Formats: sequence, C-alpha cells, structure tokens
Amino acid sequence: MDLATTDQRPDANPTAAACVAAHLRADLARLAVRAADEIQQQIDSFLSQDLPRADLDAHVRFFLDAGIRALGEGRTAATDAEREAARAYGARRAADGVPAEDVMLSFYVAFRAVWEEIGGALAQRDDLGDLLPAMERTMLWVQYVTSEVGAGHRDGQACASMARVVAGRRLAEALDDPAVPESELHTALERLDFDPQGEFQLWVRRRQADATRLQAVQSRLEEGPGRFVVLDTPGEVVIVGQDWQSADRVEAALLADGGGPVGAGLVRTGPAGVRGSINDARRALCAGRGRPGVHRYADIWPFALVADAGAGRVPLLEEALETARCNPHLAEAVREFADHGFSVAAAARALNVHANTLTYRLDRWHELTGLDCRTYTGLFTSRAAVELG
Repeated sequence: MDLATTDQRPDANPTAAACVAAHLRADLARLAVRAADEIQQQIDSFLSQDLPRADLDAHVRFFLDAGIRALGEGRTAATDAEREAARAYGARRAADGVPAEDVMLSFYVAFRAVWEEIGGALAQRDDLGDLLPAMERTMLWVQYVTSEVGAGHRDGQACASMARVVAGRRLAEALDDPAVPESELHTALERLDFDPQGEFQLWVRRRQADATRLQAVQSRLEEGPGRFVVLDTPGEVVIVGQDWQSADRVEAALLADGGGPVGAGLVRTGPAGVRGSINDARRALCAGRGRPGVHRYADIWPFALVADAGAGRVPLLEEALETARCNPHLAEAVREFADHGFSVAAAARALNVHANTLTYRLDRWHELTGLDCRTYTGLFTSRAAVELG
C-alpha cells in the first residue's frame, strides 16, 4: 500500500477522535515515560547500546505527540516535519548501532501503550464505532513514519560505512607515514570506535586474500569480544585490535583462510603504541622467513632485531648464516636445542633422532661456525643465524 496516497479525508466524527487525542496529550509526559520503560524492557539493544535515557524519552515523547495529533486529525500520512524527524531518528539510531528491526519494533511497543490508554478512555464513552476508523488511520500513520525511519536508518548505515572506510584508509596511511602527527592518528582511531588512549595489538600478513575472504576474517573477529578493524592495503592485511580476551582467536581467524604466515606485535598503549605494535608485527613477520604459522614479536624479538639491522649483521653472522643455509639438519638441531631448554634429550626426541646424533650435530655446528651452543652468546648468535638463514 502506498501510504502517501492513502485516503486522508477527515474522520466521520472528528470530535470524538479529537476529544480522545486531547485526553492523551494531557497525559503525554506519563505516557512517554511508560512507553520508554517498555521499550527498554522488551528490546535489549536499547539497553545494551548504552543510549542515554533522556535522549530516548525525548524522541518517544516527540513521536507519541505526533501520532496522537494524527489521531485527532484523522490522517494517515506524516507531515514534512514528521518525515524529516523520522529519517533523522533512523540515521541516529543506525549510528548508535541499534538494528533497524529493533528501531521499527520500538514504535509498535510505544504505540501499544497509546492503544491501551485509548481502551481505558473508551470505557467512559459510547462512540467506539466512530473512533475505530480514526485508530485504523493512526496505525497507517505509524507504518508511514516507520518506513521513513527505516529509510533514514539505511542512509545512516551507508554514511557510517563510508566514514569507516575513509577512517580506515586514513589510519593505514598514518601508520606508514611518520610525518603524520599523532593527533591525526588519534582522530582516525576515534572514528573507528577505538579508545585512542587504550591498549592496542596489531597483526600483519602479506596480502593474498580477496575482499570477500577478508570480510570473513572481520566477521569471525566480530563474533567474540573486543574491537577489531581489518585494514586492507595493497601489500598487507593489518588487524588492529583492542579489548580482546585472547590473541589466539585473532590469529586463528587470520590463519583460517590459508593466507600465509602472520606477524604479531606487542600490546602497546595509545597512538604511538599503534605504530610501535605494527612495527613489531612487521619485524616478526620478516624474522619468520616465510615459515607458516604465527610469528610473535614477544617470542622472537632478538632475531627480529638482528634481521632489522640490515648489512651490519653480516660480519658477525656470515659464517653461521652460510652454514645454516648449506646444512639445514644442523640448523634444525640448533633450533630444537634452544627451543627445548638446552636439553639434548628433549631436542633429540623432537627431531626423532638419538641423543648422540644431536650431540654430534651440535659439535659439527661448533666446528664449522666457531659458535658453541652450550654458551649463552654462542647459542644466541647461532639461533639468530638459523632464523635468518
């Protein structure tokens, strides 16, 4: 039904409708509070989104007043002012994160309170037959207004989505440009609904997935606690996270589509911390040398720093690097010996070789490189060479 063209002839008995409308308007303040109470009691999103109660009361009162006026005037379509207010309200609730279906339902919850009040008023009247057409027209008015609210909600979502895309691009640019002041980084984080002064952790992966698969990553992240944004740049996929309970969920989401190894930064605070964490993640990814899985800066930071040192590392590690490249079985022996607490027995079990074999390989590494893995300096340097080899 095209509500804009619905019959709007005056009610057969406008005096009866106007009388009931006047009765309702005289009690509007109480009605609005009651309707707002019922909305919050029956629709969870009006509580979970932390909407200010004063804001809800004001909007409920406005639309109840408008609907009661429509009842008294016997009309179905909204006025231009009512349409404009309805669209603005829909856009506002979209920005608040209230689902469209909940916004629509709130109108019917609110006006149910009106109908119940009318029922009480009719107990004192004998012109029910004259009032029913006016009430039916008012229900059409509610449908008309909620259709405008829905349109506003769609517009608001589109605007919010575009604003988030722009803010995401600006954040990605700011992370890669040290010349961008922290104030702009602060603004971009705020527009993405982060607390700019809170704690952040970032993850980085080489860009291999298409937009559809990246949206799946975002959807998986949104299923749990925390705030996350997926930044899709030409060369990388970057995850910015805040207020999560477990990094394992983030890393599982990133690995789920087979998109390659992931670098994980440290948890850092504020806009400067966001830049620090992405640099951590990139160093960790580089130090991972393309091996599958998650490379956490917290676990491999010494090797990440060595890898980041550029040409300066070569004189110190040249022989060890060449040995690791040419003798992967020796490199693996060094890695497992380090990872298993300097225990020959545990490392041998991990490699599925005899302990004597592992001892021989460590001795052979010492012979070829001059680095004794049984000393702290020798093991650290050896492990760095293995990670870079």
